Amino acid sequence: MSDSLTTLITKVKTILGDAAGTYFSTDTVTAAIRQALSDWNLRVPIYAAVTIVGANNQYEYELTDEDSLSCEIIDVLLRGTDTAQDISIGLDFDQYIEDERVFFRLRRPVTTSDTLIVRYTVYHTINGLDSATESTLLARDDQAIVNGGAFYSIMIRAVSRIETINLSQDQADNYREMAGGFAAAFGQRVMYAMKSRMPAVSEPDTRAWNDAYHSWDQ
Repeated sequence: MSDSLTTLITKVKTILGDAAGTYFSTDTVTAAIRQALSDWNLRVPIYAAVTIVGANNQYEYELTDEDSLSCEIIDVLLRGTDTAQDISIGLDFDQYIEDERVFFRLRRPVTTSDTLIVRYTVYHTINGLDSATESTLLARDDQAIVNGGAFYSIMIRAVSRIETINLSQDQADNYREMAGGFAAAFGQRVMYAMKSRMPAVSEPDTRAWNDAYHSWDQ
């Protein structure tokens, strides 16, 4: 099970050597974790899919009717009817957002006997952050958020110090060096996650025209 916000805050403070929160307050670390999660979601969102029954002569469909958390459509497929191979065919479509709702418009309509498979993305949430009640990250990715949270915590702290006192060059260099280490660790985990999790790809139809529509036995 992935960590809640409270647990992540504790881990970030600990990795920064400030378990008591003397220098890095809970509010600061929370803001840092929020930013780290935002970065993560832009690169490693949740890949999801839903089926929608087609409608005669209908071009436009609303994805948020099916999933209110949907963010971006990856693909729209026509589910195959071949029980042996079940090959799905990619459809031409256009995605658009209206009133903060996600829609797609087919270039050609389908019928009520057709089923659409819509692949899309959803952003991760952390239990306790911005009213979320579930942590959807894989447990192995918690450390990425800790690294990212530590990086942004240092950046927030550095900004606040620069605004209040005239930092010496040595102090500024120390902040930069510490932040760079956590940024690199966060980036490495993001890249690993991007490589290990890719959106599903439909199997192409490799049949020739004469395989599907003609029999040489006739």
